[in-house]
Amino acid sequence: MNIRVTIYGMMMVWLLASCNSQTRYHQFRHIDQAAWRQSDTLSFDIPLTDSLLTHELTLQLRHTSRYRYRDLSIGLVVLSPDSQVAKTMNYNVPLVNQDGYWIGSGQGGLYQMDIGQAVLPRSSAGTWHVYAFHTMSDSILVGVNDIGVKVQRSE
Repeated sequence: MNIRVTIYGMMMVWLLASCNSQTRYHQFRHIDQAAWRQSDTLSFDIPLTDSLLTHELTLQLRHTSRYRYRDLSIGLVVLSPDSQVAKTMNYNVPLVNQDGYWIGSGQGGLYQMDIGQAVLPRSSAGTWHVYAFHTMSDSILVGVNDIGVKVQRSE
């Protein structure tokens, strides 16, 4: 019986230690039929309850090997809880290295990578709103599967 309790206790400690208490929000928005249109703005509503902490936002991408460009340009608008524009950012991210191979992790033709980071200014507690849209010249980007936003407490 003591061995079971010890093993159970060790498993609980391992599980609790593996959790990342820094992450406050992490969500992906799926893009229908892996075809991101210029008219499709993706929105994220991020509840942050502590106004004294600084948070870092990370923009993430999942794409397939059907994506036909070497890079991706994305615009991001961040509204604070009082609906003021807190940040606007434009990212032009290379997706292929100089040898022609996809950058990022993945298997089976699906790749994931972090494509940009920004520090959110301190503000009153509430819901932040993040809007992501592509700024490429092509009106439809085939092969973009998901766009994600992760918000973590800064150290």
